[in-house]
Amino acid sequence: MVQFSKENITELNTGYVKEHHLQQKIDAKRKRGLYRRLAAFLVIFSVLAFAMLSTITSQMSTLSEKGKQEKQMKSKLAQTKEKKAQLKEEAHKLKDVDYIGEIARRDLFMSKKGEIVFKTHGSSSD
Repeated sequence: MVQFSKENITELNTGYVKEHHLQQKIDAKRKRGLYRRLAAFLVIFSVLAFAMLSTITSQMSTLSEKGKQEKQMKSKLAQTKEKKAQLKEEAHKLKDVDYIGEIARRDLFMSKKGEIVFKTHGSSSD
């Protein structure tokens, strides 16, 4: 087998060889530029994806908190409506003279003419 040494081989300095080397350099620059652009787009995409995910998770947690608050407010509204109904009923009852007399006898120990009120310890009219 014949061995060639690098010293014996001379490079052709033709226009084609120079153009070929120049094209290789241009292609290498293009590849480097492509890799840099892809890396930059990957970084930008990663940052945007992270920002979107963090925004979505914070919105989800805020939404769940608002849901809990809504449930609490609904239960409070139901209690308030119930209390309003009781107060309306009490106000309606207070227009009745007999009911007012009953409250006066029970709470203030008042009596009708000729009536004697005895309060015992064990009895409760509530």
